[in-house]
Amino acid sequence: MAQKFDYLKTERDLRIWQDEVYAISKGKFEQGKRPSFKGLMEIISSEPVILTAIHNIKANKGSKTPGSDSQSIREAFLEKGYDEVVGQIQEMMKNYNPKPVRRVWIPKPGKKELRPLGIPTIADRVIQECVRIAIEPILEAQFFKYSFGFRPMRDSKMALERITNLVRETGYHWVIEGDISKFFDKVNHSVLLKKLWHMGLKDRRLLIIIKRMLKAGIMDEISENPIGTPQGRPPKKSVINANLTPNISINRI
Repeated sequence: MAQKFDYLKTERDLRIWQDEVYAISKGKFEQGKRPSFKGLMEIISSEPVILTAIHNIKANKGSKTPGSDSQSIREAFLEKGYDEVVGQIQEMMKNYNPKPVRRVWIPKPGKKELRPLGIPTIADRVIQECVRIAIEPILEAQFFKYSFGFRPMRDSKMALERITNLVRETGYHWVIEGDISKFFDKVNHSVLLKKLWHMGLKDRRLLIIIKRMLKAGIMDEISENPIGTPQGRPPKKSVINANLTPNISINRI
């Protein structure tokens, strides 16, 4: 039976809710089952989630970087009244259509080539953060224990410690490092959305919002993105010609 939820009233309610859904998701997963959650948009559009999302975005170093609408977080939200800001975000969620992202190119550490980065508007970033706050405890509970990439309270140092322990336990001294070239440029939207549904996100309103986030256009390039994620999409021609190829290196420990 799917879990349904009502609007949260305080940030304490949010923390309690996150702990509860994590425990439910973890319990189902350990039983060899999958959780099922509905009514997630009531959580995502609640005042405590919106307020937490704005605080998180404000604390981020890139909060002053404008998107395609040229607005900073101060202009978009901080100079407005509380009720006005919350109402604006809630209204956007009712029929969500993200604005095109602004494309910038940043250097790759240790390489000459540049990496494409899509910068959403501040309002779109806040809505993305609202979604993350709600779905992270559900999905985190089902991820592999020793997966360390792009996860809260995990980092590369922990991954190296895990490798070191395995070397000591097994006696093996070779580590194979693999990387999929242009992975985020080639993410299939349909496959990703089906996976989210399978992992328990059974609120179709939420999946529609995530789909529109994925398909957000790129300013001065394309109006709708057919493949890949906003954080790292190349121009349209590159999307068509990009190859999904592994980069492998073998290191002795």
